[in-house]
Amino acid sequence: MNQRILSNDNIILRPVEPEDAEFMWGVESDSLQWVQNSIVAPFSRENLLNYARNYEASPFIAGQIRLIVCNPKGDRLGIADLFDLSPQHRTAKVGIYILPEFRNSGIALEALSLLEDYAFHLLNLRQLCAEIVEGNDISIALFLKAGYEHCGTLKNWILSGKHSYSLLLFQKELV
Repeated sequence: MNQRILSNDNIILRPVEPEDAEFMWGVESDSLQWVQNSIVAPFSRENLLNYARNYEASPFIAGQIRLIVCNPKGDRLGIADLFDLSPQHRTAKVGIYILPEFRNSGIALEALSLLEDYAFHLLNLRQLCAEIVEGNDISIALFLKAGYEHCGTLKNWILSGKHSYSLLLFQKELV
């Protein structure tokens, strides 16, 4: 991967390593995020260790790529994902998770920008889409600030217990 595209002065996006399994487990175990990510059961440490050990470096073969967001010292700050990647349509969905203690610092916007550069310059994608559950105002603000446009709403799409939430779609053409 081209280091110019996957880093700036503040952050680095790097591939998943086996030693990241515990970190990913902590992120995936955050039950407050499950509605946002459509997760219905926690991943086990073993699931995530197997994922890290068997990491497929080609996003087009795997249909996704997960990158760890780090600072220049190597501290893990979050995760950046491209998923539902379509080489035929040159599109993907995007997700960003930043640890709570690093939020509101601009890291998510920087990580998203680096991920977009990677998607456009190296993967030759033309559009990205973010799916955001209504009420997640921080994510909505992030994607709007990054130039994504609200392009649709799936009403009452997400069901969590007795509550239903609409799923907001945001897309950006990469140019």
